[in-house]
Formats: sequence, C-alpha cells, structure tokens
Amino acid sequence: MNLPQLIQGDNSARQSIINFLGLNYGRLTEDGELEDCENLSTDEFPCLSQRKKRVREKQYKSPTTLYSKAGLFIIDGTDVIYNDEKIGTVTAGKKQMATLGKYVVIFPDKKYYDTEEKKFGNMEETYKSGKGQITFAATSTDKDSPMKYATITTTGANFNFRDGDAVEITGCTVNPENNKTLVIRKAENKVLKFYENSFTAGKETAEITIKRSVPDLEFVCEGNYRLWGCAKNTIYSSKYGDPLNFQVFDGLTSDSYYIDVSSDGKFTGCIPFTSFICFFKEDVVHKIYGTKPSNFQLLTSSVFGVQDGCERSMCVINETLYYLGRNGVYEYTGGVPELISQNFGTKRFTDGCAGSDGDKYYICMSNGPERAIYTYDISKGIWLKEDKVSVIDFADIEGRLYYIDEQGWKYKTADNSANEVINWSATFCPFTELINERKGYSKLNFRIALGAGAWLKIEIKTDDSLWNTVYTTHNKTAKTINVPIFPNRCDQFKVRLSGKGECVIKSFVRDFYVGSEV
Repeated sequence: MNLPQLIQGDNSARQSIINFLGLNYGRLTEDGELEDCENLSTDEFPCLSQRKKRVREKQYKSPTTLYSKAGLFIIDGTDVIYNDEKIGTVTAGKKQMATLGKYVVIFPDKKYYDTEEKKFGNMEETYKSGKGQITFAATSTDKDSPMKYATITTTGANFNFRDGDAVEITGCTVNPENNKTLVIRKAENKVLKFYENSFTAGKETAEITIKRSVPDLEFVCEGNYRLWGCAKNTIYSSKYGDPLNFQVFDGLTSDSYYIDVSSDGKFTGCIPFTSFICFFKEDVVHKIYGTKPSNFQLLTSSVFGVQDGCERSMCVINETLYYLGRNGVYEYTGGVPELISQNFGTKRFTDGCAGSDGDKYYICMSNGPERAIYTYDISKGIWLKEDKVSVIDFADIEGRLYYIDEQGWKYKTADNSANEVINWSATFCPFTELINERKGYSKLNFRIALGAGAWLKIEIKTDDSLWNTVYTTHNKTAKTINVPIFPNRCDQFKVRLSGKGECVIKSFVRDFYVGSEV
C-alpha cells in the first residue's frame, strides 16, 4: 500500500529573487540568471525591463561603413554620404575611417573630407610633366625674402602641392641624382621651392613624376594629433597634425615616423588608448609610447588580442578598452586583458562590431549561423541579448547610438516616447533549490509591471516535460500584477516569460517543501 507523504511544517522554505541577473550559457548557474532572452535590459536594475526603443530612420542600398564626426558618415556602395548629402565616391567594400583635426580620412581608398572647407579629395597627389617641361635649379633668389631655394619649375600644368608636403621625384635621366624624396618649403603654381642646393641644375628632357604618397594602411586611427596606421609588419605615423604626409623627416618633433615589428601574424586592428596607441594581432599587442619621434618607444606583449575580422568590436568606455578575441570578449586597461564573457560558456563568436552609449557595451556577433546584438552593463557586469538584427557597424553621437543592419536600415536608440512596440522574452535557468530530495512547490509568484496595452505569457517546464502555458494577460491599462503559479512536484523546473509592450519584472518568489528522495 502506498501511503501519502506527510508534509511537516519545518520542511517548507521560501526563495526570493529581487536581483535579476543576466545570461549564463554555462553549466553552473545562479538564481535569477537566464539561459536565453530577447530585448531585455538592465535599465531598471535590479529588475528586468525592455531595452531602449529604436527609431528606424532610413534605408540605404548597400551600406558597409558607419562613422561619426560632428554628424554621420555612411559609405553606401560607392557613395560617401555625410549628414544625408553625397560628398564623394570610393570603391565598394568595408572601409577604415579616422579623424585628424578637420580631416576625415577613408582607407584603403586614401580619400579625405575637409569638414571646414567642405572639400572631398585624394590624400595622394601626383604631378606628371610633359617631356622637356621641368627645369631644376640649385639656387634661386626669393623675391619676397633674402632666403635662397633650390627650385623645380614647370612650363606645363600647375602644381597642386602644399607647403610642407614631402614629395618623391622620379624619372630624371639627365641628372638622375635628382631622383629623391624632399620636403617642399614653398609651393606655387609653377614653382616648387626646396632648401638651397638640393638639386643638380639642368633641364630634364624626359617625363618627370612628382608624388606625395601615403602608405597602403590596413587599419588607421588618430592619436596625439597624428594619423597612425599599420600595414604588413610596419607601424606608421603621419607628420604631426597632417594626415597627408608620411615621409617628412626633417629631424623635428613634427616629423613622420615608422617602425617595423617582428611578431608573427597579421595586424587585426589599432586604436588610441590612454597614453599610447595599441596595434593588435590575435596574440600580440604592440604599444607605442611617447610624444615625438625621438622618444617614441615600442612595447610588445603576448596577450589575447583582437580576433581577425573584429576590429570594429574595439570600443573605449570609461578608460577601459573592450573587444572580441578568439576566446570571447575582453576588457583591457593596459596590462593583461581580462575575459568578461565567461557566462557564454563554450560558445565562440566571430565577426564582432560594437558601439556604446556611455553606459553599456553593445556588440553584434555571430555564433555559427546565428547573429545577434548582446549588451554588457559595465557597472553591473551583466550580459543580456537584444534581438537577432545583423548589425554591420555602430556609431554614436553625444550618447545617442546609431547602427546600420545588413538590410541597409539605419537605426538610432531613443527614449520611451518612440513608437516601437517591443517583443521580449526571458527564459530562466533551471531552479533546483540545491537539494537532492524531490520538491513540491506550494506557490510561485511573479510581480510584474505592465504598460498599457502590453501582453504577457508565462510558461513552465518541470523536469523532462514540455512547455506548458500557465498564465496569459492583455492589459488595457498600466498596472502592476501579482501572478501566482502552482506547479507539479518536481526535481527542477524552468520558467519562460514572454510578451509584447512595456514590462518590468520586479520579483519572483518560490514557496516549496522538501519531500522524499522518491
């Protein structure tokens, strides 16, 4: 005969969750953690709430790059668009962009936009003479000063160089020693002036090429008022304040700079960080310290660096650098990078791009075929997942986060006055109460605030059973509700909440008793 189990009063217990935590894909979980979620945020912490609303502004044909500098730059196919106006063209494909003073540069195309003069142009400048149009002079008097110069004079088209440009001269056959790289001291329409005695005097009969060249940089950034970049195994710096010149070597503090590194592998990104410039590979970071070429120092450290293809995941928030490496997301303060995505378990991600609103780190990344936006609350150390929008690039303007998805839509984050109605869900990690005996639950109780017109569904799954809907509601007016649930006796259970509209999950209380081991 099977006798009923007697329930004694001292076998009852209560567990309450008032601090909801974030995602945990691992095996060891805590109360309040989630095995999955959609469109949730920590904005109402310790409660769970919806993410910030978004405004969908405009769709582009084939965008690849989003960048902010006193407005938004968008590379749409071959069009360069700034504040919704086309300003120039580039080749199709993903771009590297950086700002130095009034210049915004675009690589690998080596284009620039002057934000003050509203001019779009080439970083490189090339002059090709006709045969017999170039004359070299070793010394020439300047009518405006007592200083003497060596000069190059043309009878052809006007030069288009600037004072201070470093140019490479090639093609000289009459006096081949004039084939060299020099800095222009004064640039005029028909005359280029250099330091006296820079040339052997004479007229060239061949075609002469004069070129201001820029390295084929793979990654670029601005630091200490210089344009920095890297290519193959070389790190480059432009002349101080001038992103168009990389070959000025006058022995001055403003000189250009370059250095070769000996580490294996290719560069995966660069970024300015505190007092140095970081150049990452997947297993190395090269840091450049100093303020001028004479005191620049290179420090190399073997660390978990930026994963290949994830240069857009780098983001500095409150003097901490965040990025996606091969093993997950890291935070870096200048020493050893610390892995902050342990809760993702064995999941590995690729193709990361990121942005920030100043409080959270937003990263879109792929786990196999699934691509989604994840958020990391840097003050609380909590990960959550938003939705499966495939973002190709982020940018922020004064705390307002913008992004573009693979369908070409441009979005921006907004406050709750926006019209978006958000679908959301939260699937909690299994509840076991950390005891071996089978348990009976006398009551589960959720306290949830719903906005006007919001929908809510609660499902429960005990042991190996299927999901069972235990509660639904559609609120016409905003109110806070208490939802009692009475599950079957079980070893463990899961709860999934889902809905549409505004919602704040405030608490979850479990009343249970301990039975036998049967």
